[in-house]
Amino acid sequence: MKKRMGWLFTGVLVAAFLLVPLGGAFAQEEPVTFIFGRGGDSVQLDPAVVTDGESFRVTNQGCESLLGYDRETTNVIPRLAESWESNEDGTVWTFYLRQGVTFHDGTPFNADAVVFNFERWRFTDNPYHFAEQAFEYYDYMWGGFDDDSIIESVEAVDEYTVRFTLKEPLAPILANLAMPMFSIASPTAIQEYGADYGTPDVGYVCTGPYKFVEWVTDDHITLERYEDYWGEIEGNVERIIIRVIPDNSARFAALQAGEIHAMEQANIEDLQIAEESDDMYVLTRPALNTAYLAFNYRIQEFRDVRVREAISLAIDRQAIVDAFYGQYGEVANQFLPPVIWGRNEDIPEPEYNPERARELLAEAGFPDGFSEVHVLAVDEETNQVIEDELVDTIPVRLYWMPIVRFYYPDPEGIAQAMASYLADIGIEVELTQAGDWATYLAARREGELLGLYQLGWGGDNGDPDNFLCYFFCGIPKPEEGYYDNPEVEELLMTARVTPDQDARADLYSQASWLLYEDVARLWIAHNRTPLIFSNMVEGYIPNAVGTDLYRFVTIVQD
Repeated sequence: MKKRMGWLFTGVLVAAFLLVPLGGAFAQEEPVTFIFGRGGDSVQLDPAVVTDGESFRVTNQGCESLLGYDRETTNVIPRLAESWESNEDGTVWTFYLRQGVTFHDGTPFNADAVVFNFERWRFTDNPYHFAEQAFEYYDYMWGGFDDDSIIESVEAVDEYTVRFTLKEPLAPILANLAMPMFSIASPTAIQEYGADYGTPDVGYVCTGPYKFVEWVTDDHITLERYEDYWGEIEGNVERIIIRVIPDNSARFAALQAGEIHAMEQANIEDLQIAEESDDMYVLTRPALNTAYLAFNYRIQEFRDVRVREAISLAIDRQAIVDAFYGQYGEVANQFLPPVIWGRNEDIPEPEYNPERARELLAEAGFPDGFSEVHVLAVDEETNQVIEDELVDTIPVRLYWMPIVRFYYPDPEGIAQAMASYLADIGIEVELTQAGDWATYLAARREGELLGLYQLGWGGDNGDPDNFLCYFFCGIPKPEEGYYDNPEVEELLMTARVTPDQDARADLYSQASWLLYEDVARLWIAHNRTPLIFSNMVEGYIPNAVGTDLYRFVTIVQD
């Protein structure tokens, strides 16, 4: 290991720059303000058309779904729906809505607003289902659009009653309806702003405790308390400022200097300082997440399971966890993290064995490794990769994420580590950045990350379906690198409509084993995401699925 230790501990030395404090180092003036520092900007503020946590970090403060999650757990609780009931087979669900609720623009919240939103998401010919936007979560969680959707209809029974009729039972329906991407937006705002809804000029218009004020791209987003909010705001925060400080060290320096009150994710050495400080404290979020390295299956060489296994054996995941995650991380051996039910406990821990990796490459016809790969064509109607139709020869690319995320605390450093390991077995990779976060996610969605690429997933609702079926139902598809395993998909689709949890758990376990045997992806790590706070902050609750609500926060006054 000695020859690799350089990337483990060198770190990036940055000139610590201190951004101009907002109102001084926490000078307490009205309104009471909570300032959170993060590593990257939001992509969009319409939660229906994004998949990234940095967008939801903002919209969670002001947008609400019919149901929600209770504090730090994934237990489903009432939100915009006060109560609900279903028929015996779980195909008809009736929700009784909260009365006296208004959107931030004054539009009344009612059953018609719920129907408007679900029809906008579901129907591709709806005038507000804009072709330039990707309603990816609806597609995944409800089985597709139009007639493919498991939702047969959403009807307003009366002003405050909504009936959902399903084509077949959907085991995680309540967990799905609590997800933030199914927040109900103001129909008036959608109609007024069209495709601009959710952009920096518009923001969101929902029913939650904080309304949108301002978005300065790559700098900050400002929210303010909505005075007509229907519910209780437990803390004293009247204004929220969410600031973008991309570098971990600079973000920690801003916390030390009193420019921000809190931050997520930090370098290990800064976490140690925070743990020993009298002025700061650390909270962690349960590790309901997985970092992974994906294969694009348009690459001919990656279609050989021996090559995929060789790449897996070449990477020392434990060393990566030790160097970049510290005590908060653990090596992943499957997609489902230990805190979720349905895992396969027979899957072994990943092995680090570069000698065996070289043997497998030789068996696959690459005794000296490789530095170039071949891109295959795709049938545009079926998304099937055409095995014998080459379209290009390119360098072996390893795409690294452009922002820090809770599952990848240092994407570039980890990518450099991976490249070093792969070089040891003769695979020379070109570290590649695909652009900013929005561009990176768009390239993934279009299947344009032609090589190995970093991504990860934080659970949205505590159900295994949200991990496994989200990615491996409806395959092959560009956004999942054209991976195709019908046996896995059949197990997951069956689990989705099976009401018994034990039976579902067995199906997920079987699917996880097949993904393991196929080396479908390289599962890297789970992370108990650390958040660091000034001692001025009280009441912050890290939620298991990342739906942290700042309405619980109190800023201690001098």
